[in-house]
Amino acid sequence: MKHIVWIILALTINSYSQDLHHQMLSSQGKSTILSNGMMVSQTIGQQSAIGNHTNGVTVGQGFQQSHWAKYVKSNTSVNIATTTYPNPFITTVNFQFSQPIKETIEIAVFDIRGRLIFQDKKRATDSVLTVELPQLASSNYLVRLTAPNYTYYSQILKQ
Repeated sequence: MKHIVWIILALTINSYSQDLHHQMLSSQGKSTILSNGMMVSQTIGQQSAIGNHTNGVTVGQGFQQSHWAKYVKSNTSVNIATTTYPNPFITTVNFQFSQPIKETIEIAVFDIRGRLIFQDKKRATDSVLTVELPQLASSNYLVRLTAPNYTYYSQILKQ
């Protein structure tokens, strides 16, 4: 009898554990403001998040980066195409430019809450800027690269 109780207890404890199965970056979705002022926002593959919308400020839950999309679309340099690789990355992320950028490039990395968590200034070598980020936790981040006449935003995912 004593062994049966231990087996049941062990099975019960294990049945309530949680594992992270999937991570995602949302790419499409829709937001709707209800008549009571509540804003419902939903993206493909993500449960809906609900919050309050007042004077352009939305308070909600979830990890939808709708403001990041605005930054990524606002890249100012149409003359210099930039490729981010590998993405997702483990410790090092590279930014390859279609034309050389000879000036110093300022690198700023923001977490999902918009906090600046890394900042540095470097020069690109052979049109490639390599950034070492081993200290970052596994998550998605927004990167801003700036130089004279060049601003570039990109989302990166650390494994």
